[in-house]
Amino acid sequence: MNKIQKEKFLYQATAHLKEVIASLRDSFFDVQKKNVAIRKELPKANEDNKIVQQKLLEHGVSRENELEALIPSPYFTHCAVDFGGGTDSMYFGTFSYTDKDIFSWVTAASSLRFEKPGSVSYERPDGTRRKGILKQKDQYMITDGKIVFLATESIEQDRVLVYQEYFSQQKTDFVLPEIVAQMEKAQDTVIRANHRGPLVISGPAGSGKTTLALHRVAYLAQSPDVSHKFPPHSIIVFVQDEGTKEYFSHLLPQLGIKGVKITTFAQWAFDVLGLEHISYTHRYGAHEEEQDRNEFYKHHILKQKPKVEWQDNVFAVLKQVYGNLSKGLVELFESQAQDRVLDRMDVAILMNIFKAHVGKLTMKQEYYEIKKNQEGIKKFGRFPVTYSLIIFDEFQNYLPEQISLAKSTLDEENHAVMYVGDMNQQTQYGTIQAWSDIRENIPEDRQVVLHKVYRNTKQIVQYVSGLGYDVEVDSKLRDGKPVQERVCDTLEEEKEWVSSILGGRTGTVGILAKDKSYIGAYSDLHNPHEGIFVMTMAEAQGVEFDVVCVVGIDDTFFGISYEEDMKSYGEQRRRIMKDLLYVALTRAMNELYIAGRQRLSEIFQI
Repeated sequence: MNKIQKEKFLYQATAHLKEVIASLRDSFFDVQKKNVAIRKELPKANEDNKIVQQKLLEHGVSRENELEALIPSPYFTHCAVDFGGGTDSMYFGTFSYTDKDIFSWVTAASSLRFEKPGSVSYERPDGTRRKGILKQKDQYMITDGKIVFLATESIEQDRVLVYQEYFSQQKTDFVLPEIVAQMEKAQDTVIRANHRGPLVISGPAGSGKTTLALHRVAYLAQSPDVSHKFPPHSIIVFVQDEGTKEYFSHLLPQLGIKGVKITTFAQWAFDVLGLEHISYTHRYGAHEEEQDRNEFYKHHILKQKPKVEWQDNVFAVLKQVYGNLSKGLVELFESQAQDRVLDRMDVAILMNIFKAHVGKLTMKQEYYEIKKNQEGIKKFGRFPVTYSLIIFDEFQNYLPEQISLAKSTLDEENHAVMYVGDMNQQTQYGTIQAWSDIRENIPEDRQVVLHKVYRNTKQIVQYVSGLGYDVEVDSKLRDGKPVQERVCDTLEEEKEWVSSILGGRTGTVGILAKDKSYIGAYSDLHNPHEGIFVMTMAEAQGVEFDVVCVVGIDDTFFGISYEEDMKSYGEQRRRIMKDLLYVALTRAMNELYIAGRQRLSEIFQI
């Protein structure tokens, strides 16, 4: 395809897109007008008609939202298929719009978008196969009603790039067309895999595992075959922190899914236990060594599964549990109780004791009791917690006890659970080491392994490789600025250097440090509206920035030496810190800066 042919192809595609968007707008306003009319007439309807009108309004509002979502990006693939009666044009998008031959990505025919031109077939919902010839396939990325990427292939011609507009590599928003267009056929098979049993989606940062998992959730909640088994309100997604929660809360509605519970394990546990006016911290202690000791000995107690009587005063429960700790740690817990704060180990211990007390996890919910006079009185009671589907994002950072507790709420018929993450990138102590830890035996065909799509520059990957990490420096990686390291005598000098970097940067910036106590000195620079994010390395897992500044590097970075009984803990903590540092360094897509009291290359321990 020469330049003139490409320009003609793009012109025709653009003209078709404008026609589709105009039609979508007309349909949107028609549906909107009908919904306004129903709302106006609803109060006047008799009781029988009111139920019908209410259902019509619910359907109309849903359709209004779908059409509004389609207008800026109507489709992402076009397939020209001959099923034996001439060539049919089939476009695939987030939702269906049959007026212009657009079909939802969850329809059975949508699997055609992953096929190569030639003989194809797909399985219909009734189990029969429809066969045809895929003559041509076009892949689009459409944002804000404009084509920014277009490629085509046909029986006569291999895949060719027709048009690509420059766009930032930083995903500030979720672009469904980009994601779906890049999915491989094998990944589509994962999305449509049998709904029963555990499913693992693993891979390093930047491999697309989270996106694939969310498509799996959307498919199960929307597919006509299984949607009745997975209503969104019965699905729960466990995430690592509030930032990831906000991210997921933004993505799922764009896939047409609303009502899914997205939460951290700690917040969910607080809800189950009915805790109020108590705060949460991941690790408790005045300094790192104290936090380490506290975490180590509490984890040892968690493994012993302490048996004490449950009571509503959770600090009184924990006081019984921790009675045999050393004097220093008992005093530390007393300080913790006075502050009314619970850490990760506390919450897991309390949940185990509570479950042993009630048998099955329950949660307080409101309900209405109908009296003889038909009057409803609002009451509160505890009801069993049951989920049709559980997703653990970054599963490798969960304690086996946390996973087991959450899994005890699964619908037993389907046992539908998804593990998303990478067992080789554990950034927390005491977490799952093998599937046997949580009594899972996952068949190979239920484990999909994705590979890293390096968006980092060659210089960043070379630097990471030079530290001894097992990463491949692909010759196709794009060039960028050299990685810069700065040794600073004081925190003030370090912060001044980071501030100078912010002044000349473009795109988003992540300022990352090992722990909250250090990163607090940079809190005044945190400005999400300006694209500047200040966070710990652990909080940055799964996020990427155009520019990253790793700060606070010194000779204590890899941990502290401990006495004999904590030797294994110290070794694990050092390994975790290496993994955490890898996460921090690879958050940078374009520029990487490292500052501290020493050069990272001087203190790195392989």
